[in-house]
Amino acid sequence: MKAAQVSDLPVTPWLQPLAEWTATLDTATLPARVLARVADSAIDWWGAVGAGCRHRLAEPYRQALATSLGSVGDCGSGCSVAGWQGEYQLEQAAAANAAISHLAEVDDGHKLAVMHPAVSVFPAVIALAEHLNPELCDVQAAIIAGYEVCLKVGTLLGKDHYAVCHTTATAGGFGATAAAARLLKLPPEQTLMAFGHVGTQAAGLWQILDDKAEEAKAFHPAAATRNGLTAVRLALSGLPAATRVLEGPRGMLKAWGLSGDPSILAIPQDNCYQIETTTLKGWPVCGQMHTSLDAMNDLLAQIPDSEEVEKVEVFAPQAQLNIANNPDPQTFEEAKFSSKLCLAFLLDQGKLDFANFTADVLGIGELKPLMERIHIIEDPALTARFPQERPARVEVTLKSGEILVKDRSFRRGDPEQPWQWQELVARFKALTPQLSEESRKYITDWCLACGQKSGTITPVKDLFARL
Repeated sequence: MKAAQVSDLPVTPWLQPLAEWTATLDTATLPARVLARVADSAIDWWGAVGAGCRHRLAEPYRQALATSLGSVGDCGSGCSVAGWQGEYQLEQAAAANAAISHLAEVDDGHKLAVMHPAVSVFPAVIALAEHLNPELCDVQAAIIAGYEVCLKVGTLLGKDHYAVCHTTATAGGFGATAAAARLLKLPPEQTLMAFGHVGTQAAGLWQILDDKAEEAKAFHPAAATRNGLTAVRLALSGLPAATRVLEGPRGMLKAWGLSGDPSILAIPQDNCYQIETTTLKGWPVCGQMHTSLDAMNDLLAQIPDSEEVEKVEVFAPQAQLNIANNPDPQTFEEAKFSSKLCLAFLLDQGKLDFANFTADVLGIGELKPLMERIHIIEDPALTARFPQERPARVEVTLKSGEILVKDRSFRRGDPEQPWQWQELVARFKALTPQLSEESRKYITDWCLACGQKSGTITPVKDLFARL
């Protein structure tokens, strides 16, 4: 195969405008509503970390990913790992925190990019912030840039990519890179090189679901975060990288057999930043089933008892069947990817929330018979609306013959149905029952400060001490 000549390639690399925008982003120019969204995303991520600390897999991930303090270059002494004492190397500590914040399946999502941006962006920002003692405006800019870049790259890669790869692992690395590059104030040319370095590392296959290895899923954001920070180190060292890592003849799109529209990567306008388009989860399970759960929840008041249910038919996009349709879960992690089990649990218990959905659910004997009455069916019309919408239709047939129907286009917590701040505070409390009220307020105040036009924020290390 003849190698492409430089003259055959586009004059401007697709990622160059975003690299320039990232390097020059000034939060003083941003609307107040965008900064408020930073606060929302911050409390969402700290809630995910707090919930993850209680997960049985937190310790194995810490042991596997966090390396005790050694040389960490020019970035300072050491970093904190949620739930552990001591200091750890920067990339490894950030990777461990990324994994921990993904364990409970309560981290944010995005309809078009089909990924979790916070779990690669925040760990990178938090790790660097422990050493740099940055100003509030730089923390805000790093978070906003990280979200902007990873969500645009994820959207560019699209749903065909998501069918095979966990986009959190692939596009997520670009978010960590953008956030770290902005916090370290890399110039545009080094930021572009960092994008090239992280793109060549992109990986994260969904084969884990086919092979019933859901417990490995949290490694995906961990790798994305680690890769992003390493990419920035490489750029800081002056090492060149592929500037056309997305669109080049041997770039990411070609490697995965994808086509992409470069206009998706355009720098943001004041009317919409990507951080405003995220979904903050309403359920502690895989986001692909959330609309179905919302629709079922809407019908609960009309269902006298689960024993009165003859059958449930859930019509959904193919993505729900691909990712969240484990018919016979054997572990708690598998349960989070079983639409049948989660719908049965909601019907049986009358609620499924951050407090009552625990590893003990698999011991509830009534769930199996109820699961057998639930059918997840792909609807081509709904598939066509994905991922711009997350539609679902739930039809509940009662033994009386009555049929209850609920259609939904979006999930609770989508931009179309956002949370209010006090709801997010209550959600954070539900996710972190192990914390004292004082500790929760300490972390909540830090998050709230992230949404302000001016001021200071508490050192990050003090927040980890509260977990």
